[in-house]
Amino acid sequence: MLLRPIDPSEVEAVADVHRRAFGSDVEADLARALMLDDGFVRTLSFVAEDGGRLLGHVLFSRSWLERDDGEPGFPLLVLAPLAVVPESQHEGVGTTLVEAAIALARESGEIGMLVFGDPAYYGRFGFTDAWAKGIRTPHPTEPTWGWQALELAECVLGPSGILRVAPPLDAPEMWIA
Repeated sequence: MLLRPIDPSEVEAVADVHRRAFGSDVEADLARALMLDDGFVRTLSFVAEDGGRLLGHVLFSRSWLERDDGEPGFPLLVLAPLAVVPESQHEGVGTTLVEAAIALARESGEIGMLVFGDPAYYGRFGFTDAWAKGIRTPHPTEPTWGWQALELAECVLGPSGILRVAPPLDAPEMWIA
């Protein structure tokens, strides 16, 4: 299995990975919109391929923590969405994508990332409750237990504030599982 950044000509093929993985256009449309947005972090967003066939994709976009105390905020990453085609699920593709992205984010000097997903899955990578760190979502979440953070640099997360996200993620329906 090869991990690599997506080629700009692959936007539709990558959207199809999300469509197949989730069985709907919601995640496919979100992935497409984020890949075309200025907040797209191309260097950390990978596809997994085998023999020229796309197996999975992880996408990161830039966000900003707007602190409650009026002090300057700081940039963070949002992991969303992550997808693996049905015939390759439960084979470690998603894990490989997330681990590679976390390692490269650390090496690149990123300080933290957030995800709205299953704590049982993302907890394996070190994600913990983002609410406990004082990081609020741009819209109410359901379920609340899905909002998680991962510190990539020590003791960075902690100032409370609200996360400002890329426009495709800044819709109330994106925050309800």
